Amino acid sequence: MFIYIIPLTALLLSFMALLASMRFIFSRQGLYWLFPAIISMLLFFQNLDTLLMLGEEGITEFAYTFRNFSPFILAFLWYMMIVVFHYALKKNIAENRFESEAKKNRAEAEYLMKVEMRAKRKARKARQKYLENRTSVPSIPQYRTPDED
Repeated sequence: MFIYIIPLTALLLSFMALLASMRFIFSRQGLYWLFPAIISMLLFFQNLDTLLMLGEEGITEFAYTFRNFSPFILAFLWYMMIVVFHYALKKNIAENRFESEAKKNRAEAEYLMKVEMRAKRKARKARQKYLENRTSVPSIPQYRTPDED
């Protein structure tokens, strides 16, 4: 039974790598994950084939050679590479600072314009109301007398 543990673990690791890369395809950096997903799928089917061949042959002895451990080592390293690649992409692909700052500045300018427009509109209405309702003292026009000329 010990003979099935290594290929089964390798199959599990390659399946986890396949699921992780398939999950990351639907993230922001989806195009970066197409190639790792294809490699994970190939690795998964290779480990599945190895496990099926082992089941058909019915081998009862297990030799501790590199050839028997290589699928497990490869699957483990590939899964670790997927995890590291995910964190590397998460770390290095930052937001575009220039674009975000420009967007913030534009929003602030639009907000200040609205505030100024409201203040001007309020002042204009107040001035118009004042002009409509003001009282004035009638002034007597100054007529020149003919002597002043």
